[in-house]
Amino acid sequence: MGSFIFLEIFVVVCLVSITTTLFNKRILGLPQAIGVPIVSALLVFILQWLATLLNGNPFININIQSIEQAVRNINFYDFLINGVICFILTSSALKFQISDLKNYWKPIGILASLALLFCAVIFGLMLFGYQWLTGAAVPLIVLLLLGSALGATDPIGIKGVLSSIQAPRHLMVKLEGESLFNDAMCIAIFMTILKVVQGDKFSPVAVMQSLAYEVVVAAIIGIAFGRAALYLLKGKNESESLILITALLAAGSYLVALYAHASAPIACVVAGLIVGNKWQEILAKEEIDEVNHFWHTIEGIINSFLFTLIGLELFILDLSANIVIGGVVAFVLLHLARFIANFISFAFFPSVRKNAYNGSLEILSWGGVRGGISLALILAVANVPQLQPYTNVLIGYTFIVVLLSGVVCGLGLPAVINAFYHNDHEPTTGFAGWYQRMIHKMNRSGKKYILTEDEFGKQSIHLYNEQTAIRHEPCEPDRF
Repeated sequence: MGSFIFLEIFVVVCLVSITTTLFNKRILGLPQAIGVPIVSALLVFILQWLATLLNGNPFININIQSIEQAVRNINFYDFLINGVICFILTSSALKFQISDLKNYWKPIGILASLALLFCAVIFGLMLFGYQWLTGAAVPLIVLLLLGSALGATDPIGIKGVLSSIQAPRHLMVKLEGESLFNDAMCIAIFMTILKVVQGDKFSPVAVMQSLAYEVVVAAIIGIAFGRAALYLLKGKNESESLILITALLAAGSYLVALYAHASAPIACVVAGLIVGNKWQEILAKEEIDEVNHFWHTIEGIINSFLFTLIGLELFILDLSANIVIGGVVAFVLLHLARFIANFISFAFFPSVRKNAYNGSLEILSWGGVRGGISLALILAVANVPQLQPYTNVLIGYTFIVVLLSGVVCGLGLPAVINAFYHNDHEPTTGFAGWYQRMIHKMNRSGKKYILTEDEFGKQSIHLYNEQTAIRHEPCEPDRF
């Protein structure tokens, strides 16, 4: 008869994902990237509580050990990093305009490289100080490894947050652009520090050579696949073949880059950018909309699975008061480190910084949502012998940071935007009103803007003046 293990796992994951997604949609009403992991975590707590309550019951018994073992057997790294992330990145890249990349390449490049590196180092040093003060010292190199995993803005998490809010387009482009391009830098820094942890010697020249090789080869692979896909898209195609071509574009470019030891995320992003910015010349709008609708649906399904799995990872955590407190402290230090890192990074580029809108640095720093990539990287190295004494700290801190990042940064981002961009409908009463007033204190200069849209949906930014009139201030492409 054979084995039904694949279907069994698929049915269980679908059932849990549907349950968490519907509960969040109909009861909580939170963005999917935030609500589904929370519901999954609550489900874990409920199952553990019921297992304790029903312990010894001869009729109903919940075998938590079996569930924990099943969760441990899920290779989160292979599922995300070596699996579905290629579809998420390509789906985003197909809709990302190269004109936006040309206009904002400086801030996107700074956020995806220099700021990420500074953030990892600053966070590692600050968390090292905290661990030393609490008497639970962890080697600095291990905390730098944690910082490198937590440094990158997650493309899945930030897309889930941005899709649920109204924000200045130039900031949305920068955050989404950062999330598309920072994976390569994040993984490169992470793997470099991991080699040092395992006893290899650190060589800056070798690291730069390796990074240059990964980026250049990945770009070549992406260009080749993008042009090949455009050639295949020409002529008559059924909707099924159009979808299969874009699926091959995503998985093929990613897989070839993996085999070539290049940056697979950059390869599929470049391929997606090339196709997404050229296919309107060879395909009808209806065909493009149909393919985009398909990928939007696939994104939703993958996100439901991913966010559910993030919540279920709570099964393998050995939570204690020290881990929970340390995780909360790590979250605060991480986002403080991101703000400091962004401030320092843009200080090296005064021409970019001096053209910044008031609040851009604060909003971009706050919007650095962490997600599944950070958790996947840490889970992948949890069994490395040199890291086993710190496994619970690494996984526990990462899980708490990812969860709090979605809740605090994701849900709080609209309030931060309201502090710098006038909103007639911002909350004024209750806890939400109090929180909004606290966030307004971030705007020390008091300078605010207001967004307007024309009939074609094009945004304009104006300087807002409560006492007099609204003075027009055009939104220039190179403004930060």
